[in-house]
Amino acid sequence: MKVEYGKTGTYFYLVGLILVGVTLTTSKFALSVSLFYLLVLWFLLGLDMRSINKMYSEKPFIARILSRIAFSFKGIWYNIKTRFTDFLHNKVAVVMASVYVMHLIGLIYTSDYQCALKDLRIKLPLLIAPLVISSMKPLNRKQFDTVLWFFIGSVFFVTILGTIKFIRRDFVDVRELSPFINYIRLSLCIVFSIFILGYYLVKKNYSLLIKSVMVFLIIWFLWQITILESFTSLLVIAALCFVLIMYFVFKSTKTNVKICMVVVIVVVASVVVYLPYKVVKDYMNPAKIDVSQLDTHTKLGNPYVFDTINFGVEDARYVGLYISKNEMLDAWNKRSVKKINSEWDDGYHALVRYLTSKDLRKDAEGVGQLSENDIKNIENGVANYNYIENPGFRTRIMKVMIAYRNYERSGDANGSSVFQRVEYIKASFGIIKDNPVFGVGTGISKAFEDYYEDTNSKLRPEYRLRSHNQYLAIMVAFGAIGLLWFLFSMVYPLFADKRNRNYLYIVFLFIVAFSMFTDDTLETQVGATLFAYFGSLLVFAKSEDEEYTTLNQEFKP
Repeated sequence: MKVEYGKTGTYFYLVGLILVGVTLTTSKFALSVSLFYLLVLWFLLGLDMRSINKMYSEKPFIARILSRIAFSFKGIWYNIKTRFTDFLHNKVAVVMASVYVMHLIGLIYTSDYQCALKDLRIKLPLLIAPLVISSMKPLNRKQFDTVLWFFIGSVFFVTILGTIKFIRRDFVDVRELSPFINYIRLSLCIVFSIFILGYYLVKKNYSLLIKSVMVFLIIWFLWQITILESFTSLLVIAALCFVLIMYFVFKSTKTNVKICMVVVIVVVASVVVYLPYKVVKDYMNPAKIDVSQLDTHTKLGNPYVFDTINFGVEDARYVGLYISKNEMLDAWNKRSVKKINSEWDDGYHALVRYLTSKDLRKDAEGVGQLSENDIKNIENGVANYNYIENPGFRTRIMKVMIAYRNYERSGDANGSSVFQRVEYIKASFGIIKDNPVFGVGTGISKAFEDYYEDTNSKLRPEYRLRSHNQYLAIMVAFGAIGLLWFLFSMVYPLFADKRNRNYLYIVFLFIVAFSMFTDDTLETQVGATLFAYFGSLLVFAKSEDEEYTTLNQEFKP
């Protein structure tokens, strides 16, 4: 039985849901405040202070105040008891919240209480969101759509700020284009926004102008995914589109529709496979050179060195061609406050690689052709002109290839997010091997620190992180039993109620489940809130009185 709180209470609750959705991408502090605001509403909404005031209006002032306080506490207790009972009778909500309970149980046998308590604080949304949203009155369709539109608006606002930085080239790494939260979490929000807009574009009877805006936003968000160089997001979009198209192919009874969809799949898959293949092929096969035809001296008369052994290939060019070290460094030190005096100094390899990326020789003439922005980039450690001027998936692939070459030659993964993850996975399996059933308990940082020390890891201290894979992180903490329960908690809503087998919830679940292979989503405040908030919103916040449809009914082939 839901506690009644009228139109005004519904307004306050709607504002709370909107605030959480908006602050997910804009402010971690405001996100915490918004969650606390929702929890306060859970305690207070439903108190009838007007009736209490009327009831005790004739009493003396002190007695009136004390009576109001007493009845307020009585009302709050009633709210807690009623709403908590509603929560306990909702099996889906209990199963969702059980992930947090699992972390509480993990306190029993953890050896890292400091990290464990931090984890409990970060993951508190896993308890608050299903507890609050499942026991409050659901929203009507208009209110529900309003929450999603505000969320999309906040994502668009953040990408506008990132685009301004991109246009100004005011960044060293594309991750800085996400000004408030980690770019991976922002990318997930962008991907979900794309599929929400796609759903509204097909299902809602909006005007042509609004639909045009929606198409623009979809294109805009796809471009944002490109400049953020988020491979995970691209793979999620490709995989989800493939799954949806295949679903409609099997459900459709029209042969021409099936043929068209299969053609689309083949064409898109071919492009997705061919483009990375071409970039890698070009990277591995630079244009052949005839050493006898190369200039041997600079214009100042100094000899060139051609080193294709210590310097590899980048941007389909040999990095080690046309190097006149002393001449290059003299010219550099005249232009930059960051002096480089030998090949062992910081910045030397960045300078050589940057000149190569601009197809300039490593001599005084090449340094002289660098712009002031180029000088600033190199001083900031940027090793390739394209990292700033041409971010995108081609540049991202080139970064991975450079890191792969370095990792293959030296086993050094420092600075490469891709190959650091390889080391994190190795560490995760090493820890799991020693604790396969119940894991090490809540708080896994110490287990990773001990592993890196015991194995003499080459990772520098600042790069010695945790799993970067949510499934492995769960298994490290709670073993095979914990992982099985976590997976069950994710899919249970789909089997518990057919209303949950709708497009938006299935898409959201697919996005976060896929992302957890490459990121430990729940180990950050934003990631945990994103998972818990939208999981609860899409399952509990739709009114049972509203017309609902399953995925099959929503999109009739």
